[in-house]
Amino acid sequence: MKLNSPIQIGKRVCKNRIVMPPLVCFNWADEEGLETVSREEHYGKRNATGLIVVEAAGISKESRIVDTELGIWDDKHIKQYERIAKACHKEDALVIVQIVHAGIKAYPDQVYTSSYKEALNKEVLELNQDQIETIKKHFVNSALLAKEAGLDGVEVHGAHGYLLSQFTSPQANHRSDAYGGSTENRYKLSLDIVKDIRQATGDDFIISYRFGVNDPFFEDDIKGIKLLEQAGVDVFNVSSGIGIKSLDIPSDYPESFITYMGYKMKEHTNKPVISVYGILRPEQAEYLIENDYTDMVAVGRGLLADPKWTEKALNKKEVNICFHCKRCQFVVDGHKCPQKS
Repeated sequence: MKLNSPIQIGKRVCKNRIVMPPLVCFNWADEEGLETVSREEHYGKRNATGLIVVEAAGISKESRIVDTELGIWDDKHIKQYERIAKACHKEDALVIVQIVHAGIKAYPDQVYTSSYKEALNKEVLELNQDQIETIKKHFVNSALLAKEAGLDGVEVHGAHGYLLSQFTSPQANHRSDAYGGSTENRYKLSLDIVKDIRQATGDDFIISYRFGVNDPFFEDDIKGIKLLEQAGVDVFNVSSGIGIKSLDIPSDYPESFITYMGYKMKEHTNKPVISVYGILRPEQAEYLIENDYTDMVAVGRGLLADPKWTEKALNKKEVNICFHCKRCQFVVDGHKCPQKS
């Protein structure tokens, strides 16, 4: 396969193998979850990319990572996603939004998670059954709002130590009810959410899952990804979960241990897998696709540093390389990295 090869994602066809992963634009929204800087422009400039995953959006006001994060819990949010969808669809990019509950990582002083935990700076409480049911409804509501706005789907955030990651991780989840203990129980909340979204939105709606790897030996994660596939996930965006700081990877594997997680998960699912982390140059992306290490490549910093990264990569042109200076995170589109290679 090549970078420009189409790929089936659920009922949709993605025009190439390049993904813009969800990159939160901090301070680009107000406390009500409404954009203060145009995402239509931000994502529209990158619509040569096959799949665009709009940054994490809170399923409720209090579920957000920060109080200036986008929201997708109310009808008032629909218009901003309609504009994004229209801008991305101009070049036939698929566009979905990542929906998240941050759990213990949420911004309020009182937060909820899978299991009670002492914390110095906030009150952390264990979710009860009624609260869990409410969260499920919030995820479904967000998916329905995304569909109404004309987006192609949603990405359920189950990685990076956020709420669903707090449930799937045996290190964080110490519950003794139906949501704790076995792999099946720890994944129950995620599985219920995926099933409920599928039932509510139909088959022609992409459900991506940001899959957080927790097990350095992958055994628990293999069980989890198979359960999620059966529940209705169309594509897995693989990253880290809770507890793994590094991995021993084969000496001949050329990329990061997080990218390697995607490769290992690809071996155990029939759904497309997106691999991420440190993929800055087109030759890296090409190597991973052409050697069947992954189905799709997520290019985050590269697309921030160079909005035309995709066009250039597909046409064998030099891209503007990201040097991790982070300046592009604080400048509205139009920024060009000063350290051009």
